[in-house]
Amino acid sequence: MEDKEKIYSLGPLIHNPHVVNLLEERGIKVIDELQSVPGETVLIRSHGAAPDVFEQAADSKITVIDATCPFVKRIQRQAADLVCEGYQVVIVGQEDHPEVKGILGWAKEGAVVIQEIDDLDKIELNKKRIGVLAQTTQNRAHYFAVAREMLGKSQEMRIFDTVCHASQARQEEAAEIAKHADIMVVIGGKNSANTKQLVEICQNYTKTYHIEDKSELTPEMLQGAVVLGVTAGASTPDWIIEEVIERMTMFDEMEKINEAQVDEPITTTPEEKPDEVVDEAPAASQGTAEPGQEEMMNLELETLRQIKQGDLISGVVVQVRDDEVLLDIGGKSEGVIPRRELSLKDADNMLESIKVGDEFDVYVLRVDNDEGHLILSKKRADRIKALDYLEQAMKDKTELAGEVVRVVKGGLLVDVCGIRGFVPASLIERGYAGELEKYLGTTLRLRVIEFDRSKAKVVLSQKAILQDEFIEAQKRLWETIEAGQIRKGTVRHLTNFGAFVDLGGVDGLLHISELSWGRVKHPSDVIQEGDEIEVYVLSVDKENKRISLSLKQAKGNPWDTVDERFQVGEIVTGKVMRTVSFGAFVELEPGVEGLVHISRMANFHVAKPEDVVNAGDEVKVKILDINKEEQRISLSIKDAVDSNTSRESEPETIEKDEKNNSGVGVNIGEVFGDLLTRAEQK
Repeated sequence: MEDKEKIYSLGPLIHNPHVVNLLEERGIKVIDELQSVPGETVLIRSHGAAPDVFEQAADSKITVIDATCPFVKRIQRQAADLVCEGYQVVIVGQEDHPEVKGILGWAKEGAVVIQEIDDLDKIELNKKRIGVLAQTTQNRAHYFAVAREMLGKSQEMRIFDTVCHASQARQEEAAEIAKHADIMVVIGGKNSANTKQLVEICQNYTKTYHIEDKSELTPEMLQGAVVLGVTAGASTPDWIIEEVIERMTMFDEMEKINEAQVDEPITTTPEEKPDEVVDEAPAASQGTAEPGQEEMMNLELETLRQIKQGDLISGVVVQVRDDEVLLDIGGKSEGVIPRRELSLKDADNMLESIKVGDEFDVYVLRVDNDEGHLILSKKRADRIKALDYLEQAMKDKTELAGEVVRVVKGGLLVDVCGIRGFVPASLIERGYAGELEKYLGTTLRLRVIEFDRSKAKVVLSQKAILQDEFIEAQKRLWETIEAGQIRKGTVRHLTNFGAFVDLGGVDGLLHISELSWGRVKHPSDVIQEGDEIEVYVLSVDKENKRISLSLKQAKGNPWDTVDERFQVGEIVTGKVMRTVSFGAFVELEPGVEGLVHISRMANFHVAKPEDVVNAGDEVKVKILDINKEEQRISLSIKDAVDSNTSRESEPETIEKDEKNNSGVGVNIGEVFGDLLTRAEQK
């Protein structure tokens, strides 16, 4: 990487020298001061920095990438605000920690740092006002214990809970694991504050080892442990955790192999020799004597003696016993497969399924030259073949099926071809996987992304397959989608203004106005996340990658067929949607509304529509006129009511030019109809 492409980090990004070295190889170089890289790009790590660092960067024309943790930024703002309000800032934490140094820069002069309760005797507190903040990695119990000791030392004290919730949860989880573990292994940098906190917590419950990576883990550390607990500091990368867990697994596998290769002595009964051997053969026949029995045995065992430990050979089952299987491997004596060496999974069930005559490959565990017996393992042979297959599968990017057998720290253990593989949590789905327990017992579509035969390390990813499919689906969709199409999609996310619909790798916007022909207050009134729907493509902007969709257009405009469902003179039930000065709009079905003019509301004088109906009321109306082209329907409430229930005391409104006044549209007759009627009567 060229110098101009380098990114500099102001201080190490992580408290782990191995990771720092790896990042430097990839172009992220650690610096201690900004003056050394004027005009370059500098990354501010999650610990944050004081304001003068940003000012100095601007003066040196340095491009700053601010990766300050949001929790730390919040503390920095609180410190600055407290100073503006006249408070002395007190920080509970480690004075030499980069995070605390940055906060002190925002708190300016007068701020103090306290690490232990005893430090209170060494500092001078403001008698009037103090504001107390905590380093994000502080133990919450310790923080509040220190804060309690400060009570009464100032007239006014404000305490802010700035301990990172993730750190607190990690500490509580570590404590819970340590209570039930024989040995705890804490993975993280030796200089990491939050990792040190985890070590101290775990040591309160059990024997604890603090390691930075797999190289520090030894079999002796785990000796005698039945329950082994593992936790890691917040900044420890997933791949380091995975390597440590894989190394533990390797130790376990080695122990099992050693146990399997320690065989019980095999007892054989030597052939009895005759007490006396008399050779009465004629002298003439001695020149053509055939090989003796011992010589014949040696000839038959010649091939057998060429077989050595670690060989892969094939054989045929000749006998199935309760605890072993005898295999004919082409010599005088059979090979023996102990029960435990039959299968990578369930050896008992495997024993039941094996029949005489079956042929399969086996691995030679041990050669007994005295009797010609071979101690064999079908399990090891299957494992070797499975590892060969997985190695080739990584090269060919072959898709594999893997059953999730266990949830572990940072991911899932899966069974692929009888081999235990690891799927990091970040590689399960394209997005956030959430609670990992839901995957237990399920089968994932996987691809091998990392393989180490010597450690039997197999790292897999489902995300790689899903991402490739996603990209391919996107490509196909952009090549084929056009305005005017009807497409199937899945509602992915609801907002106040509409919904985002996944069309198969690409999201389209379904605006709230396009959800229904009727009025919609919120998208959830019509659709829910996860619904599969058909949508009409309104427009496609391939350059800006935008797609506009319509649900109502896909269902068709109800006005196009309104005359098929409603007829003039029909009495129907509708819902009052809203009232206006000249009448009320009544919904007959979603997207189809008609107007009840104020003069058609009752057979008596109506001063205002609210005297008869209100929004939300269900009313019976008579259809007076339907104008499909102009999407207008004229309705009447009084004509739908039985004339016997009308109020005789009120004069009936005289109808004038019914056709001109009908419809949803507003005209002079509809607005002033009642006034004109009364004027004519006068």
